[in-house]
Amino acid sequence: MSRPFGVYILAFAWLLGGTVYVLQGLQLTTAVTFGHMPTGTGEWLWGWIIVLTGLLFWGAGAAALGGQAWAWTLGMFLALWGLFQAAIIIIGVGTLEQALIATMFPVVVLWYLNREPVRAFFRVDEGGSTV
Repeated sequence: MSRPFGVYILAFAWLLGGTVYVLQGLQLTTAVTFGHMPTGTGEWLWGWIIVLTGLLFWGAGAAALGGQAWAWTLGMFLALWGLFQAAIIIIGVGTLEQALIATMFPVVVLWYLNREPVRAFFRVDEGGSTV
C-alpha cells in the first residue's frame, strides 16, 4: 500500500514538535541546574518529562516515515496526551481561547489517524489492533 501524503506531513510535524519539546525541556532543566530558578519547585522534573515527550514525538515521526504499525498507536497516545495538556492549560491559564488552540492539533490527528486509508497503511483494523 502506498503511503498517504498526510503521513509525510504528520511525520514532519511530529519530528518538528519533538525537536521543540526536547529543546524546551533541556532549557527548563538547565535553567534549574545552572540558572537562577529555585530548586524544589518541580521544574527540573517537568523539564525531563518534556524531554521524554519530545523523544516520543521523534519516535512517532520516524516510525510513521518507516511505515511501522506501532506508529499509529503511539500517534493516538500522543494525541490523547495533547488533549490532556489542553485540559491542563485551561486549568492553569484559565483562558478558553488558549485551550481551544491547544486542542485543535490533537483533534485533527485523532481524526486523520482514524481515516480508512491511514488505518490501512499502518495495518490497523477497526478494533485498533494491528493486522
